[in-house]
Amino acid sequence: MSKKNVKLTPMMKQYYEIKEQYPDCILFFRMGDFYEMFEDDAIEASKILGIALTSRNKNDENPIPMCGIPYHSYQSYLDKLISAGKKVAICEQLEDPATAKGIVKRGVIRVVTPATVIEEESIKSADYNFLLSFYKDKDNYYVALVDTSTGDLFITFGNNLENLIEKWSPKEIIGNELLNNSKINSQKVNYSVFEKTVESTLCDHFKVGSLTSLGLDNIKFAIPIYFAIKYFDELLLDVTIKPPVLLTVEDELYLDSVAVNTLELVKNQRDGSVKNTLFELLNFCKTAMGERLLKLSILRPSKNLQLIRWRQDIIEAFIFNQELKSKLQELLSKVYDLERIASRLTAKRSNARDLIWIKNSIEILPALKEALLSSNHPVLKDFGEQFDTLEDIFNLIDKSIVDDPPFLITSGGLIKKGFNNLIDEFREIKENSTILLAKLEQKEREKTGITNLKVKYNKVFGYYIEVSKSHLSKVPPYFIRKQTLVNAERFITDELKELEIKIMEADTRLNELEYEQFLKIRETVEQNVARLRNQASLIANLDMLLSLAHSAVKYNYVRPVVDETDELKIIEGRHPVIEQRTDEPFVPNDIFLNTDKNRLLIITGPNMAGKSTYLRMTALITIMAHMGSFIPAKEAKIGLVDRIFTRIGASDNLAKGESTFMVEMVETANILGNASSNSLIILDEIGRGTSTFDGLSIAWAVAEYIAKNLKAKTLFATHYHELTDIALTTDGVKNYTIDVKEWKDEIIFLRKIIPGSADRSYGIHVAKLAGLPEEVVNRSNEILKQLEKNEFSIDGLPKIAKREEIIIKEPILIFEESPVIEELRKIDINSITPLEALNILNKLKEMLDES
Repeated sequence: MSKKNVKLTPMMKQYYEIKEQYPDCILFFRMGDFYEMFEDDAIEASKILGIALTSRNKNDENPIPMCGIPYHSYQSYLDKLISAGKKVAICEQLEDPATAKGIVKRGVIRVVTPATVIEEESIKSADYNFLLSFYKDKDNYYVALVDTSTGDLFITFGNNLENLIEKWSPKEIIGNELLNNSKINSQKVNYSVFEKTVESTLCDHFKVGSLTSLGLDNIKFAIPIYFAIKYFDELLLDVTIKPPVLLTVEDELYLDSVAVNTLELVKNQRDGSVKNTLFELLNFCKTAMGERLLKLSILRPSKNLQLIRWRQDIIEAFIFNQELKSKLQELLSKVYDLERIASRLTAKRSNARDLIWIKNSIEILPALKEALLSSNHPVLKDFGEQFDTLEDIFNLIDKSIVDDPPFLITSGGLIKKGFNNLIDEFREIKENSTILLAKLEQKEREKTGITNLKVKYNKVFGYYIEVSKSHLSKVPPYFIRKQTLVNAERFITDELKELEIKIMEADTRLNELEYEQFLKIRETVEQNVARLRNQASLIANLDMLLSLAHSAVKYNYVRPVVDETDELKIIEGRHPVIEQRTDEPFVPNDIFLNTDKNRLLIITGPNMAGKSTYLRMTALITIMAHMGSFIPAKEAKIGLVDRIFTRIGASDNLAKGESTFMVEMVETANILGNASSNSLIILDEIGRGTSTFDGLSIAWAVAEYIAKNLKAKTLFATHYHELTDIALTTDGVKNYTIDVKEWKDEIIFLRKIIPGSADRSYGIHVAKLAGLPEEVVNRSNEILKQLEKNEFSIDGLPKIAKREEIIIKEPILIFEESPVIEELRKIDINSITPLEALNILNKLKEMLDES
């Protein structure tokens, strides 16, 4: 609403001037003890927050909608708005209203957005809170993933931005192009990208002399980081980001968003929660930092053999010393989220409680270090040597900050007694002013002999000594007359005046002094933030490895051999999630893959028999091995893999107008275009989204291409039994199937993978298991037998196998009986001569021509 022609109060004029600078934000406008919102902000916020919408100047022709929230408990309201995807500008009073001349000076001190929340209670502990910043050149997207709450910064590049968005789930996106189809808050930025400006900005932020010091030899990697820093500046967020970590396929087993989603690594496909995911299964972490590292390790399994084996050694050591494992986990349960506290420190947003959380967290470091050093395992001793007990930081906070400080750092009650003499003096005066005045009164009575002398107070004179007329002769020379009354006179003394000043100062200055002292303490701690972050990283690693050790013990996992060979060998492997989520005994299976004679396994068998479980099990065990985790198997040897590709299940992308088949083909094209001989490919039912012949042709060609050209280790589950013939013509292809037992009229899926191929699909049996009505199941069997009798498939295509003729009550007439078929049935191929055969063939051709 335009307010140009409306008469405004000075305060509302100030409001609109500030609001104009933040048109895309809900403005929290500080008025006394409340943050007020007006106009459209109030209407929108009241709905989201569920608070009353009222109006300012209700009797005016155009009253202004408004709503408000208490400033001292604003955080929960802010969280709701941020969760709803809103930006919030926080406008504070920049001077004391009591001393302000005219309207109180106000200004925005901070803009909060979904990706720049740094408060502890605003973010789920295990979640990263990424801003995705990108720079698009002609061919690639150069991407920075920044979490301001932890200070983490990851950089990468590629031509598929959507894949990165899907995998890392950022809360906001900024870049040099506008993303029209993104479901996430995104905006185009127009920052200049002069190379010198970019370099100087990054060097200033990271306190380095050149971009090379950050590993940024390519300026294009620096640009998205520059965008992020500039964006934070706009939001008035002064946070120190850690040096960038480059996400490269050289260092990690690369998982794209398709693999992450279909394997349900960190969120399930049902509701997007962690329930029944690999992360939930392995997460026995005691700290938020450990949880995040575990999640990151699942999304970025390592290809660094040294790191993998180091983790395995640590886990093994804890398995052999479970008493130590339990002791360390108990210690870690007392640790707060040091990474996020450190970020609040650098952003000047931390309060006294944060410092106490730091103190309480690092208090366990000496015991933790000692426990590791006292171990008999060299790898644990070496780990323990890396810990810094941070005693200087602990002692500073312990001596200075009260154990249970208030949330607000401006309300006093922060500093311990004995840390600052002036604060102690003011606090004693404030708390004991009545006693101090009584003591002074008693002292003057004794000195002067005036027994009815009294110390009193009024607003005009302040504190004074009142002496009755009868005792005026006893008044000493140092009493200074201030007022004469009918029956008494009032005096002051230098001592009383000094005490009065201290009492008045105690009321006004004590909180200021405590605040000033707190800022000094916080600054000292902040100067040690690198040390704090280093310990946080060590704690996160320890916590994650303890969690993986706990999983290994709880689920009976074994240590796999991880090496640089091309073999993938698993003996009695189990699907880690399913085996823990089913009441039935899990049937383990073996697998052997390499890039030579066992590079592509074609797996046939009925639906619901365990093909998909077998495929996913292989992928999950491979990921766990690359994490350094122990695995669900009797034994295993896992050669390093560069990527895992999956094409599992139907996932229509109707929002983009893409059908199941289109999605399937796009994902398959991605696999064929990017896989190498060192990749692991998981394919489930390629070609089922189109006609039988089209699907079979595509599936056959894909399998052949992988086996002959890519030579990648591949599991290829299919319902096209014809594909098993590829093993007859192509090296490295083997056929496997699900073992099935038929007993009377029942089919039992044994869920065991065995060499060979399936000769039946058992689809109607699966339909029966799924609960189709008996009438439908029976009719399905009749139709199947009729189709087999006529030797035609549902597509009208001739079948290879002929089945015994069965008479049914209601033959279906999908196809009319041909005279040619009757003639064919009469032929005895064992007794006719070649000449007779040619004559019969000529007769059959004439019959077809006539028809």
